Amino acid sequence: MIDAIYWCDYCHTVFKASTPSERKSHPCIHCGTESYYLSTDVRPVFARERRILQFYGHGPLLTEQVWRSSKSPNYFIDGRSVHLPSSAQLKDDLAAIGDYIADSDHYDAVDQRLLEDYRQALEINRPYLNSLEDESFRFVQSCVKRFPRRTIMVSFSGGKDSTVVSDIVRRALGRSDILHVFGDTTLEDPNTYQYVRDFREQNPLVPFFEARAEHDFHQLVDEIGPPSRVMRWCCTIFKAGPINNLLQSMGDQKVLTFYGIRRDESTARSRYHRIASNEEDRLGVVVKVDQNDELNGVTVGAKIGQQITGSPIIDWTEFDVWLYIILNQVMFNKSYRLGYTRVGCWLCPLNSDWSELIGSIFFSEDTARWRKQLIEFATKIGKPDPEEYVDDRAWVKRFGGAGMPNGFSGLEVKPCGDMDNTVQIDVNRPVNVELEEFLKPLGTINRDKSRPALGEIYLEGRQGQKWSAIIVQAPEGSTTLRFTVINPEGDFNHISAYLKYQASKFQTCIQCTACSAVCPYGAITIKPDARIYEIDQNVCIGCMECVTHFGTTGCLVAKSLGVSGNSAPAKLETSSAGFIPLDSLF
Repeated sequence: MIDAIYWCDYCHTVFKASTPSERKSHPCIHCGTESYYLSTDVRPVFARERRILQFYGHGPLLTEQVWRSSKSPNYFIDGRSVHLPSSAQLKDDLAAIGDYIADSDHYDAVDQRLLEDYRQALEINRPYLNSLEDESFRFVQSCVKRFPRRTIMVSFSGGKDSTVVSDIVRRALGRSDILHVFGDTTLEDPNTYQYVRDFREQNPLVPFFEARAEHDFHQLVDEIGPPSRVMRWCCTIFKAGPINNLLQSMGDQKVLTFYGIRRDESTARSRYHRIASNEEDRLGVVVKVDQNDELNGVTVGAKIGQQITGSPIIDWTEFDVWLYIILNQVMFNKSYRLGYTRVGCWLCPLNSDWSELIGSIFFSEDTARWRKQLIEFATKIGKPDPEEYVDDRAWVKRFGGAGMPNGFSGLEVKPCGDMDNTVQIDVNRPVNVELEEFLKPLGTINRDKSRPALGEIYLEGRQGQKWSAIIVQAPEGSTTLRFTVINPEGDFNHISAYLKYQASKFQTCIQCTACSAVCPYGAITIKPDARIYEIDQNVCIGCMECVTHFGTTGCLVAKSLGVSGNSAPAKLETSSAGFIPLDSLF
């Protein structure tokens, strides 16, 4: 069956219907009048975006039903298809459009009337919405019943999808005391921050926490370059990491988190598996379940440790989300009234040309600052025409750190032939007590077998690890790390790679919080402001996720700076003398 949006001239509204195949017409679900196909998905259009249409001769659009296709640039004005000029033309007209929009100040009042018009017109879709709600309520209730010992949480971004999920979860459970966590990336637009304040004020019984990154985004851009579609280091450092740190600060709590993820949002999300765990308290062990399973949409072993995640609206369309918001009169982020399709970091490399256009109109100062920094970056890496590089959005396609000074490639490896299975790595950071934290994934530190006077640390291999023990010689103040692996099993190159990854982290760690975010057991604590990186070896099981998650560098930031950008594990060649050649490290 194919879902599609149709326009009924008699009812003067849109409706959603399912057909065996795409049909150009369909009887209206309310009056039976033959109605015609518009698109597979649409969203409402508010006053300021209507003003842009008016600029190009479509207007004034104060009472018409206006929708925009989610899959094409087409608008539908009372069912009639129109479109704006090309992106290039819109950019050329940007200043004039901005002035045209600024010429009126009645937009908010018009929006309130438009919302009421939309609500009345969409009422014929109420039975369809009721079925969506019933299914999502059952899903949430099933999740909570299946995982009763977990703290229930909503991941609240301030966007329309998480807004709907928040409302669904509280309605499904009949309670308001559901933990909400807002991941403040520090890069949200002003309307998002205002919406979060309004939400908290209107929902005083909701326990609401904000997880904010301690790093400065613009400073990191200067150090490692801007994030790109391939290297989105910003999501981990500014969202997943801080949320994980916040959850850790709440104690030993396992969490059932409800997200507003929808498959329809992107190609990547359309491939999300619907998976669940056979053992509800064991993370990382997952099996695929049938599409119709009652826990369809549950993921175990999520991006943030100690979480099971549920996605109640994973199969909803954008029209479904807006239908819920408008018919239930749910308060939403004002940025959607500006014309945004999605709300998030205003400078995200995944933003569309349309989002950048909207940002240039309504957040001109922030946009100008970001453009200036991108031009400075392009100049620094030697682009012949920095402004063209930025304006053509070539920065979003950058792969790796070509042109950037790479402080992660300074490891020097020397032969160490006086003992079997020994690797020696020279680092440019003097050894101190912090080294121990980066060694703990490789084994449990045995103080009785260690010899501090010689700078020797004895690591006992854990169950499942391919070695009995690792002896590390690293006198305080030295810049030489010497690893001797006892009873290695399998390919010694792989074990050598783990040693290299952890030496690299010790040398260059900026406490980016990525490692703590990917640890499935909550064993890693990172506090950037205090330069703290700690691993609880009583919790760590040596799963090596934090060691291997970021590919051939072992580190998210190093991966972002890697010129090749490869993330698949590479086989490291070990010489007969027992050391790793330098050219195979990066």
